[in-house]
Amino acid sequence: MTIRNSIKAIIIDKTRLLTVKMRSDDGKEYYTLPGGKQRPDELMIDALKREVQEETGYTVEPKSLLFIREGFNNGTHRIEFMFICDIISDIDETKLSYDSNQIGTKWLNIDNIRHEELYPVDMRNIIKQYFLGKNNAIYLGEME
Repeated sequence: MTIRNSIKAIIIDKTRLLTVKMRSDDGKEYYTLPGGKQRPDELMIDALKREVQEETGYTVEPKSLLFIREGFNNGTHRIEFMFICDIISDIDETKLSYDSNQIGTKWLNIDNIRHEELYPVDMRNIIKQYFLGKNNAIYLGEME
């Protein structure tokens, strides 16, 4: 079994959360947090900045580690590190490099986030609680 680090961004602008819009092979649209795989030769922060810029076009500044979650999928032990980030520059479309199945980005209203197709599902409540100023554990473990 291999271990894979994935670095994700939680980017909030007033009452909105920046997400990556995806389309599954069966045509279903859903959202994920921007970010992705850390390369063996990268620091986490560098991986986060690269992945967010490739998927959204924004340049971000990570502020702090907010959550860690992990799980197992197809022989991979995946560990996700989620950082709260600020946008420090506008979209640079020349930096965009969408992942397979990515069809764009979308700002989701946090007030309505529990009704959005944001995955993992459990992140909907965690992000809403964080937005409301309520404390959550840093280690989230395995989530749906």
